[in-house]
Amino acid sequence: MLKSDVRSFWDKGSAGEFWAVGSEAKLRFLTEENSRYQFEPFIPVFADFAAAADRVVLEIGIGMGCDHQQWAQARPRRLLGTDLSRRSIGYTRERFDLFNLKSDLILADCECLPLSSGCVDIVYSWGVMHHTPDTRQAVREAHRVLRPGGTAKIMIYHKWSLTGYMLWMRYGLMRGRPWLGLEYIYANFLESPGTKAYTVDEARQLFEQFSDVRIAIQVNYGDLLQSEVGRRHRGPLLTIAKKLWPRWLIRRLLKRHGLYLLITAVK
Repeated sequence: MLKSDVRSFWDKGSAGEFWAVGSEAKLRFLTEENSRYQFEPFIPVFADFAAAADRVVLEIGIGMGCDHQQWAQARPRRLLGTDLSRRSIGYTRERFDLFNLKSDLILADCECLPLSSGCVDIVYSWGVMHHTPDTRQAVREAHRVLRPGGTAKIMIYHKWSLTGYMLWMRYGLMRGRPWLGLEYIYANFLESPGTKAYTVDEARQLFEQFSDVRIAIQVNYGDLLQSEVGRRHRGPLLTIAKKLWPRWLIRRLLKRHGLYLLITAVK
């Protein structure tokens, strides 16, 4: 039932959809792109979209297709995109039609990719694998479809994050349930049901099949209480916190407590 719950959650609203504002479809896609890279400028640096030139690229979990568009514009030899959500596939197909881009878009489960082994040069997945029930199996699938020497660029959530601490304070401490662990907090109060987050050591274990693994922690707009963060958790305390939040101090002293783990792994 959990996987169907995850699918239902994302079929109600794709990742980044709250940034898509405008009266026309093309304008909404452009607005989403501008906001995404304004609040997450580290994505293009991490992804290295230009590396796609003349290579086979697979993106697992395409959302509204914003990053997928960047991969397509880098002129890969072949581009593939998968998602569990029909809504996301529909948005990305519409986006690619509007911008005259090409990709093989597949409605698929990241735990069981309908692709042959060793057929892809780059696997990219931004904030997806921590939502599927068997994240380890999703990582195995990414490893399987990569050719030897291929690279996986994957973001999953970091357990020891400011986002996690804030959610624990609101749904654990302030409700008189301080014993609730972060695992429960992430699974019940951050995005789709069953969402997980990992320590750096746990992430290394997930990617143990790979020959070389590099992991960086990244503070995100949720940790900084920026943009539309808190849409699911509205209230006067959040409004006040957004105004008083010491973002400069967090960027300087709490870099190790960001929500994102940026993982680069070579097969």
